[in-house]
Parts: sequence; C-alpha cells; structure tokens
Amino acid sequence: MKPAVVTYILCLISNAVFAQIPRESLDLWLKSDTGVLVTNNRVTGWLDQSGHHRDAEVSSAVTPELIPNQLHGFPVLRFSGKDITMQTKSFRSFSNKRGSVFMVVRVNGPSQTSGGGVNTLISTYFGNGVTWQFCATPDLYIYYDGVGSEGFPLAAIKTKAWEVVTITRTTDTTFDLYRRGEIRVNYRVSNNQPDSNVLRIGSNGRLEVLNGDIAEIIMYGRALSKEEIQGVNAYLMDRYNIDLPEVPKNYDWLYFLAAVIIVIITAILLTRYLVQRKLRKKIREFEEQERLNRERQRISREMHDDIGAGLTQIIMMSESAKLKTDTSGNRELEDIADTSRRLVNSMSEIIWSLNPENKTLDQLFAYMREQLHKQLEYSGIAYHLDLPEGYQSVLLRNEQRRNILLVIKEIINNAIKYSEATSLSVTASVASHQLIFTVTDNGKGFESSQVSGGNGLRNIRHRVEELGGKMELRTSLGEGCSYRFVIQV
Repeated sequence: MKPAVVTYILCLISNAVFAQIPRESLDLWLKSDTGVLVTNNRVTGWLDQSGHHRDAEVSSAVTPELIPNQLHGFPVLRFSGKDITMQTKSFRSFSNKRGSVFMVVRVNGPSQTSGGGVNTLISTYFGNGVTWQFCATPDLYIYYDGVGSEGFPLAAIKTKAWEVVTITRTTDTTFDLYRRGEIRVNYRVSNNQPDSNVLRIGSNGRLEVLNGDIAEIIMYGRALSKEEIQGVNAYLMDRYNIDLPEVPKNYDWLYFLAAVIIVIITAILLTRYLVQRKLRKKIREFEEQERLNRERQRISREMHDDIGAGLTQIIMMSESAKLKTDTSGNRELEDIADTSRRLVNSMSEIIWSLNPENKTLDQLFAYMREQLHKQLEYSGIAYHLDLPEGYQSVLLRNEQRRNILLVIKEIINNAIKYSEATSLSVTASVASHQLIFTVTDNGKGFESSQVSGGNGLRNIRHRVEELGGKMELRTSLGEGCSYRFVIQV
C-alpha cells in the first residue's frame, strides 16, 4: 500500500504543478530552480520540464552562473554580457505561424558585445532558414523576424528590474506584446515560418550577449487565448512575487491636461522636424550640385589638358610632315599614329570612369588587369598582378576610379621607360576601409634626391593627394623601386 500512496501523492503534486499553466502545445519549459545542472555554481545544462526533453546545454567556453536567492528566494541564471550562449535541441518555433513565449528576466545593463548595448533574450538568429530574435535594451524591446525588425519603446522598463514579458503571434503577420499580463502593443512581422532550429538562450549565437538574469522560460506552439495568457502571467508573478503595475488614479483633468501638453509638444517637435528635414534636403541638393560641378570641371580640365594638348601635337606634326618627303616625315607620321592611339586610350579611360555602371572596386580591378596587361605585354618585363576579387560592395566615385587607374599606369610607364627592370609586381588589398597599392620592380633605381624631380612623379603625388591618400617611395641605385600608396574607400 505504501508505494501506491507515494505514487498517488506524487501524481497529485504533479497535477497541481501542471494545472498552473496550460499543457496543450507546450514546447519548452525551463525553470531556474528545477533541472539546472551545475559544477561549482557554473551552469552546464538546463533540463526541459515540458516532457519533450529539449534540454539546453552550454555552447560557449564561458558558462552562466547560478546565483541563489536572487528573486524572492529563487535562484537565477546570470549571463555576464560577454561570450555566453546556451542552446536547446532543435525544434520548430512558432509552428503554423503561431506561438506564445513567456519569460521572467532582468536586464542588468548594456551588453558588452553589442555596439548598441542590445541584450539578446532568446533567438534562432544564426541558423538555417528563416530565423528570429527577441532582445531588449533598458527601454526598448526588439523583435527581429528574419527579414525586418520592429522596436517598441516601453519607458517603464528599468535596469535591474524584474519583468514578466510575453509575446504571442496571433496572426500570420502580427504579434502582441504583454508586460506583466497587460497587453502593451500590437506590431507587424513578415509572413514567414521559421524552420526547425536550436533555440539560443542569452545570445544570438555570436553577438549581443545578455547582460542580465533569467528565472523562467515557457514556450508554446500556439497562440494562447487572452484568458490563458493572463493565467500564465498570474502564475509567474505569484510564483516569483512580482507585483502588478500600479493602476493610476482616475484624475480625468490630469489626463486632459497631459493630452493637451503632449499634443502641443508633438506639434512643436513635428514642425521642427519638418523644417530640419527640408533644410537637410536643401543642403544635400547643394552638396550634390557642388559635387557635380567639381566633376564637370575635372572632366573639362582632363579633356583640355590631355585630349586638347594631344590634338594640338597631332596638328603640328601633320603640318611638319606635309613639308617633308624623306624618312623624317615617315617618323612624324608614326608619331602621329602613336599619339592618336594614346588619345583613343585616354578617351576610352575617361568614358569608362564616367560610366555609372562601373562603380565598384571589383570592376576597377578587372579593368585595371586588362589595361596593365596591354601596357606590359610587349615590354620585355616579367610581371605579376595581384588584384583580388570579391569587392562588389565597395563603391568608388568617378574621380577615384580615374585617378587610381592613372596613378598605376604612370608608375608602370616610368618603370618601362627608365627602370631597366626584368620583373615587376602590382598588388592591392583592402583593410579597415583602406585601399592599399604596392608596385615594386627590380630595376636600377635612382638616388632619393631625384624623387622630387620630373613631371611623372609630381603627377603621381598630386593624384594621390587629390584622393586624400598618402604615398611612400623607396628607391636607391641598384635596388629597384617600391611605390606604396593608401587611399580611404
């Protein structure tokens, strides 16, 4: 009879516990006073009480700490805000685009791994398929639905204050946010369905680690009714002795006065915002017009200096060639052909740099490989070009593309004409928003005192300075030349 009595008593206790919250579609139930596996107060595992055995384990080098008697006699799991993640076994959250999540949490301060101080409560943020993330700052809850994010401010959220927070997906595209059993806001999400995934607790898997404490997590695979939500919230607030929000006294005239003040302040702020937005728009338009004017002046200057001077040279050589019939006339005709080809190439480069479709660093590298190959192919110099791929997201302005190309071609031209080099290399890399070029040859070099002389070197330095960059030139007799310049991109 004794075993039967014990079993009966245990069943009564179990039924009493489970009767406090609905059991239908219960996906996960983690409590800080039950099923927490610890070693020297460091948490190593957290056993699921829902019956699905979706136990959570530590997936980071640092583990949460179990702090006793932190919430009216209950222990809590403390996350330090840095390098701590727990994760459950994989399951499908918000099944059929419905679900409810309850959490008893406390934010102790900004996260140490997030630039904005965002604390991740739970998430499936890094994983396969559509992911989601629920996080908080001291005055803002944020829900990321895998496509877009929604934030909803709650000024009453206080640092180091315990909260009972509930989110429930009520339709394909809407969530309700409850705080301590009271609905606060309805917000929209994308019409998507997360795949089966591990649930991460205290972080999104990489960043935004929670700086705070967790006492309990309850998840359902359905949207609970309003009565059920109130019941679960009542259970959690009663269990952890968390008070309901104070109901304000019914002073209608205070509400009216507050509403009038809010309307006036809103009108003032809205007017100020609209005026500032209009002013910012005019400033942007002015800056854009100035930029276009500078670009037109630059193009005009290049056309005048390069194309105009070249055409004048062709005219003069043509007039001279007409008066000659010997071989010197033929040489001048060859010079005319060479100058014409140079002008065609220059015009082609200007047209390429002005094409708005050629705006990425990847496209510049591709065009540069083609041009440098033509320039070096018959030079007798063995050359190596290391211009990496994969920079489609790095955008360049017209003058940047043009000046970078001209600087590299001028350096290569000097090496071909003067260096007597047998090998040459051109390398480029991007690091910390800086574009770094290095051009090295094994030629005869020259004395450093000659660096300031010559139009070619002056042009190179001038173009690098126009790009807001810095150039270093290392050379000496018999040691070759090495150019290195760095540009912000």
